[in-house]
Amino acid sequence: MKPFVAAVVIAAAVGVCGCERVLLGPDVVANTPPTPHETRFATILESLRYALDLPALAGAIVTDSGTTAVAAVGSRRWGGPADVTVDDRFHLGSNAKAITATLIGVLVDEGRLAWTTTLAEAFPELAATMRPEYRDVTVRDLLSHGSGLMRDARPRFDQGTPRQQRVALVAWALAQVPVAPRGTFSYSNVGYAVAGAIAERVADAAFEDLLPAKVLQPLGITTAGFGPMGTPGLLDQPLQHTGSHAPVEPVPGADNPPVITPAGRLHMSIGDWAKFATWVLAAEAGHQTLLQPATARALTDSAVAVPGNGAYALGWGVLQRDWAGGRCLLHTGSNNLNYAEIALAPGRHFGILVATNQGPGELAIPTDPAVGRLILLHLNGE
Repeated sequence: MKPFVAAVVIAAAVGVCGCERVLLGPDVVANTPPTPHETRFATILESLRYALDLPALAGAIVTDSGTTAVAAVGSRRWGGPADVTVDDRFHLGSNAKAITATLIGVLVDEGRLAWTTTLAEAFPELAATMRPEYRDVTVRDLLSHGSGLMRDARPRFDQGTPRQQRVALVAWALAQVPVAPRGTFSYSNVGYAVAGAIAERVADAAFEDLLPAKVLQPLGITTAGFGPMGTPGLLDQPLQHTGSHAPVEPVPGADNPPVITPAGRLHMSIGDWAKFATWVLAAEAGHQTLLQPATARALTDSAVAVPGNGAYALGWGVLQRDWAGGRCLLHTGSNNLNYAEIALAPGRHFGILVATNQGPGELAIPTDPAVGRLILLHLNGE
């Protein structure tokens, strides 16, 4: 059973630059042995954490009415004490794309944007100079990876504020040769950065302020932040780890660059991420209040075919799976120092979320076995 094993969708937002991160090095060579927990759910998570050779593992089971199980187990630092708490924050990587798309949906409902708004309309000052292939690219194309924009930006955009950096990225990106025809799936973190820049322009506010105000706070999410978790020099949050267990100091360079925050620099507690997942399931069931029903449906409707792997909606992979009773919504995310995965079954009104503070190692998708195990737990109680 595989929730969504497809490299085109489960991609890291952008690999962090090794020269900018501080490798601390493990204190010990062995993982923290499993310890008993008060709940069966946490005990199962603990066994999965140890079997998958991870420092920490957080997980949740949700329905369209709330969270039914949530826990976080393991160590903030590889080989350290079992000090992770359920309030600790985990990096979502590209799972943030669905949340960015939700922000765009809010702006659509406010009348500031339409899914059909084109790049020429959003950036009229660039309409004459952008490559003609991009003029008719829409907001929906950006969010469904059908824009033709390249996957990642190679130049560094680090001058000015993140909002100013995105202005520079837009001008650069729209002058580049498309990597695919419009409407053809080609995973693009740049496309999400451009969508973020459009949101900033129409709302006249930085993305980093818009997302909390328009989406996170209305959903009751209070632990969210951008960039690496924790304070340099302290062990107040889970440290990020390479796939070979080396912990990484949470300095600014130990994550994706701020210019692509809309594509994947978000972290939060597993319980807060579960609130977003619950909202998605509620929207699928027709009883949520953040968006108009048609806007919410647009977020999860298949938009672009993914060859051999179903389709991509707006921040979601869409597949047919037996365990889901048909259609399911899936995604994974990583900055190569963390990994997170979500699998929602709207037809059966439940979903699974897992996150760890370690990047891919021997397992390209280190959280997949945990997702499968928790699906069985929910469906069969075993």
